[in-house]
Amino acid sequence: MQGSGDPKSRGLSLGKLNYVMAFLALLLSLLLLFATYRTSGGYAVMRESTESYIKWQQSAYKMQIASDYLTDQVRSFVMTGKRVYVNNYFKEVNVTRRRETALAELRGGLGETEAYQNLKSVMLKSKALEEREHYAIRLMAAALGFDISTFPPEIQAVQLSEKDLTVSRDKQAERARSMVLDSVYVQIKSDISTGIQDCFSEMIKETEAKQSVAANDLQDLLSKQRWLIVSLISIVFIIVLMTSLLAINPLLQSVKHIRSEQSLPIMGASEFRFLAKTYNLMYEASRQKKEALAYEATHDKLTGLYNRSGYDFLLQNVDLDTSALLFIDVDKFKDVNDTYGHDTGDRVLSRIAQVLKESFRSGDYICRIGGDEFAAIMVRSGPQFKELIEGKVTRINDRLQHPDNDLPPVSVSVGVAFGEHTHTSGSIVKDADLALYKVKENGRCGCQFYE
Repeated sequence: MQGSGDPKSRGLSLGKLNYVMAFLALLLSLLLLFATYRTSGGYAVMRESTESYIKWQQSAYKMQIASDYLTDQVRSFVMTGKRVYVNNYFKEVNVTRRRETALAELRGGLGETEAYQNLKSVMLKSKALEEREHYAIRLMAAALGFDISTFPPEIQAVQLSEKDLTVSRDKQAERARSMVLDSVYVQIKSDISTGIQDCFSEMIKETEAKQSVAANDLQDLLSKQRWLIVSLISIVFIIVLMTSLLAINPLLQSVKHIRSEQSLPIMGASEFRFLAKTYNLMYEASRQKKEALAYEATHDKLTGLYNRSGYDFLLQNVDLDTSALLFIDVDKFKDVNDTYGHDTGDRVLSRIAQVLKESFRSGDYICRIGGDEFAAIMVRSGPQFKELIEGKVTRINDRLQHPDNDLPPVSVSVGVAFGEHTHTSGSIVKDADLALYKVKENGRCGCQFYE
């Protein structure tokens, strides 16, 4: 046998193991929580970049729409001569101002990036195109004989060239239409559209770059999350396994040995090993103490059975929850003493004790707890033994009522209670006593179980 100082003898400490496992589980949980938080942040970055791209695209598209709208209005005016188109044109330029608004929105989102610089270049070209459009409007207004003072200040400020002033009105109108329809105008419009498309391309590149970084971060975080989850599951599995090996199994084995009244096996965690060693020392001391008790102190001199002191000791130490308690009274024993004398009465008691010893198992406890009162404790017995107990009592009474010597016939009344039942009185002793009382009420010489 190994010494107590041997690590294998001491065993693994369940308390320390729990602390270590709890710390690891807490640490992994915190890391998993942090990784989840980071993952949420990564998704937020991707969502934000996508939303920003959509917003930028809408702003750039708004610039394109505004530019095309101005072109439509100026062309409609030079083709139809209707003032409403001029009014629409300048409402867009001075009031709605979609191009300027879009450019401001894009600057707030893009900053001084290449995409924003492309848009600024587009805006400059758009402004240059406005001058050509203003000139065309002014020239068409002159061709149609409109009062220039009724036009917006931007048109009033336009000075026509000497050549355009001297030609006919038809030439002026033709010249105005040409300025918004010729290849030069179309080329400028194409340059503006190309600039906006270039801006789209740059925005796409920037968005893809941000999303690529965010996607890589997310992939890394998800891999870490998977690793943390697997580690956490492993910790839980180890806790369950170690608890089973170090605590639950040793506990179950100990219960079996205690019920079998055996010393405990030294196994499991160090705490259980300590308890088992302590219990074994106490068990051995108790066994030696029982052996050292004087025979007279625990046994009845007349019958050789346990006496009242021995009976009280048994009640305190036997597992009554798994036992049956029988109270046995000799029926009308006073009549035996009065009729045959005390010597014969003592012989009858000795005969009853002998019959009881022969009727019960060697592991059961038979006690004489009073003059004509006996008790039997049947260990490891439950309600499933009712028929067996009834048979024992019947055979005992049969032997006592048909003695094979000169002793007078007697009978016994037996009250039985089982420990594993829920007792109304709260005590197996009281239950057995109540059962005995019912036997006596019903004519004695029989057996009654507590219900």
